[in-house]
Amino acid sequence: MTIETLTRAQLASDLGYTDVEGKPSERAIAQFMRDALGRWGLCPKRALLKHARDQLRAGDVQTDTVPRVFERLVALGECAEVGVGYEAYVAPAEPRWVASGGGLAVLLGPIAAPGETPRLASLDPTDVAVRVHVEGEEHAATLEARGARQVSLEEWLHPLAYLHHAARRSGEAARGDQLGLATFWERLVDAVSVDGLQIDPDAEVRAVVGEPGGFFGRHTAATFEGRWRDDLPDGVWCAYRRGHGDGHWLPSLISVDGEDRRALDLFNGDEWRWALLARSRAVGPEEIVRRDGEEVHVTWPLPAQLRAAMDIAGVPTGVWRWRLAADAPDLWALLR
Repeated sequence: MTIETLTRAQLASDLGYTDVEGKPSERAIAQFMRDALGRWGLCPKRALLKHARDQLRAGDVQTDTVPRVFERLVALGECAEVGVGYEAYVAPAEPRWVASGGGLAVLLGPIAAPGETPRLASLDPTDVAVRVHVEGEEHAATLEARGARQVSLEEWLHPLAYLHHAARRSGEAARGDQLGLATFWERLVDAVSVDGLQIDPDAEVRAVVGEPGGFFGRHTAATFEGRWRDDLPDGVWCAYRRGHGDGHWLPSLISVDGEDRRALDLFNGDEWRWALLARSRAVGPEEIVRRDGEEVHVTWPLPAQLRAAMDIAGVPTGVWRWRLAADAPDLWALLR
């Protein structure tokens, strides 16, 4: 009998905790939390994140990625954050599956892939979705017998998350049939005029001013890149303004009227991304989605819900890129 000694790095690689470059595998981290939720059910958020971190530490793998992967699972609808007393808990979602075209489906919630519907292999380590082959009524019936309900991408998608931002801002419920993206932008513009604070002309601001379709860039870059500018024409722009400290930027809307500049700070970066999409619908030009054969490439940062929708409809192939089957659901046709 031969006993082989493994290093922690070898153990992590053998168990799939890392990718070929030795970076943490987001797919593996998602599965740590998915398995724990299947066993525990409702559990404290801190316990769930600690479990995932402990698995990575066993292989001497960095744990910084764990919170981001958790947010992706929430965006996919596999679980939800709930408040129990004064502590954050995580609740597993209802087991569901969504057909994504090409004989594939994505499983959501606490359901293990049956042997009759095998999981898709050879996925990118950044792909956190559980993808299985579902071909014909027999496979669908197997999932139903496991307690998983089939839903369309449209059913999964609504209500759109910008409605939550609108409801929080107004204090009233918001409905998608009454508040489209363009109207959401109009409400944000009204909020800037009513609640926006006047800012100094010398305040450091970076806004998305460049035309859609090109390199987007980062507001945190050392120099201006992509669509970001600090010389803003008159109008209302999606921007970030410098907060306290070199690395602190606040997601904002900046209203410019000659020398007068006002800022409305948004709730978080996700509301900012919805605002950018809403502005393109209301003011134009619209943000651009490119399709080349099976590959779809978006040219601006998606809100978490829309990125999750693309992760369901297609298989991630790179930054802001997905491979979609010819019969995959069309996300962009579902946005009103």
